[in-house]
Amino acid sequence: MVRVPLLGALLLLLASALTVSLVPAGLALDRRVTAELRQTAVEDLGRAPMMREDRNAQRAEALSMHAMTVAAAPGLMDALGQGRVDRAVSIARDAASAYGEDPVLVDRSRHSLVGPSIPDSLLASLRPGHAEVAYVYQDGVPRAVGLMALGDGGEWSGAAGSSRALDETMAAALAALSRAAVTIVGLDGAVVASTLGADTATVLARTVSVGAGRAVADKVSEQQVFGAAVWVASGPVAHAGIVLFSREVSQELAALPAVRRAAVVAGALTLVLALAVGAVVAFALTRSVRGLAEAATRVADGDFEAPVPPSRIEELDRLGRVFLSMRDSLRSRIEELGRANRALEDRQDRLHDLQAELIRQDRLRSSARMAAELAHEIRNPVANVRNCLEVVRRGLPEGSEGSGFADMAIDELLRMHELAEQLLDLNRPADPGEGVCVAAEVTRQVATLAGVGEDPVRVTVRNEAPEHMRVVMPPDALKQILFNLVENAREAAGPEARVEVRVIADGSVAALEVLDHGPGIPEDALERLFDPFFTTKGAVHGVGLGLFVAEGLARRYGGRMTAENRTEVRGARFRLEVPIASPAGTWAPPADSTGPTDARGSADARESTS
Repeated sequence: MVRVPLLGALLLLLASALTVSLVPAGLALDRRVTAELRQTAVEDLGRAPMMREDRNAQRAEALSMHAMTVAAAPGLMDALGQGRVDRAVSIARDAASAYGEDPVLVDRSRHSLVGPSIPDSLLASLRPGHAEVAYVYQDGVPRAVGLMALGDGGEWSGAAGSSRALDETMAAALAALSRAAVTIVGLDGAVVASTLGADTATVLARTVSVGAGRAVADKVSEQQVFGAAVWVASGPVAHAGIVLFSREVSQELAALPAVRRAAVVAGALTLVLALAVGAVVAFALTRSVRGLAEAATRVADGDFEAPVPPSRIEELDRLGRVFLSMRDSLRSRIEELGRANRALEDRQDRLHDLQAELIRQDRLRSSARMAAELAHEIRNPVANVRNCLEVVRRGLPEGSEGSGFADMAIDELLRMHELAEQLLDLNRPADPGEGVCVAAEVTRQVATLAGVGEDPVRVTVRNEAPEHMRVVMPPDALKQILFNLVENAREAAGPEARVEVRVIADGSVAALEVLDHGPGIPEDALERLFDPFFTTKGAVHGVGLGLFVAEGLARRYGGRMTAENRTEVRGARFRLEVPIASPAGTWAPPADSTGPTDARGSADARESTS
């Protein structure tokens, strides 16, 4: 038994159905197109006599006007009344030649002096002042004649006008208008003019005159000329002849073979496109079967993520939905477990950070209390020893070795006193007298102070916040913090340091950033940067309390301080965030903050570790 793939069977069925349906449709379309082409051509040819009638009406109107012009030619009536025939003919000829026409002149006795013979019926209908147009057949040529009676006071004096022959020129003009071959036949059946060949025109005129052929529409008949079918429409030219409009049937239906070829090509393209679309659709329909088979195989191997494509077949689609439901249920359980694990990890990370912060806060509080007690116990003895050394110093000769050692001892005691003052700053209560300040103004003051002295610093202030933005911090405290950060930047970047201070409004918080172009902060020192007695300067240059005091002041007034290395250029960035003051400008110190509370801007607290 031969097994055919489902995809191949579907394509074969589709090709058979399309072939069976396209052939009858193509034949019907061919008949319909042929009939439409024939009907359109016949109807168009049937309108040709009407176009000729319109042309005759225009010609009659023009001839009437020309006849009036010739009749009104100066001297014509006088010459005709005086019997000067040659003069009258010359005047009429000159007037008619202006229109490319032949003159017509009739004397008082109704005798034609020049031009075709005019029927008595036409002459009898003429009235002075009015022009008439008629068609006559003379010398084997139909002519259109326009005449106007001549006379004075109603007396008949003759007639004058012009005529135009219906010749090759007229036939060509009618052919251009009707888009058909034109043959003009006289009353005797002879061909007067034609756009066809002489033999073809003669045979066509003879065939029409004997009434051969068959009618295909109103005013249109089909004739056989030299074995070729010709459609003919005719129209009389008054009593002067007949005009035949003809078209060869083969030329009118010349587009039919091209249409048939296009129809065959379109049918073939339709078949190919239908097969292509059918292949895509069949592939989509059979994909679910292959997908289910592959999914079953992968599930058997332990892979529960096998995709199952949807199907338009109800049974297969239902089976696929059941399989997807089982897979999605398992996936949702795994995702829930993953989310629970990530949430647990996040909670653990937050707990770790909170524990680290609590330990740090506890260590800071312990260090602050210990430093305050130690400074309090040390400051008074140090002051007493210094006073004693001052007395001894005054008793020693100036410039002696003892005087030098005494000065050295006094300087070291002053240094110990400053250290004790810094330690006391850790727990000294804040001054509640002034709790807010204008951040930009204090920043510019710090920049001015840093630019004077023995080691000036070039500080650039960029205020990106409102000019009068106030922050919840006393001016001395903010000045102390900024001066400490600027001094750290100068010491880190060297004597040619360029320091930039930016004032930014970030929602309800004012951010003051101090940026330098120094070597940056070592990665292992970032976490300990604000710890007490931690310094990277060495014992000679600092004791590690500057940043500790500054960070404590920031926290005391509800702010925070961070430090990081700059990524865009070389250097460090210190960021102080302080709450923006409310419009009332009131402030109260937070109840649970720890750290330094002294707002004095002395240079004693400017040592740092950056």
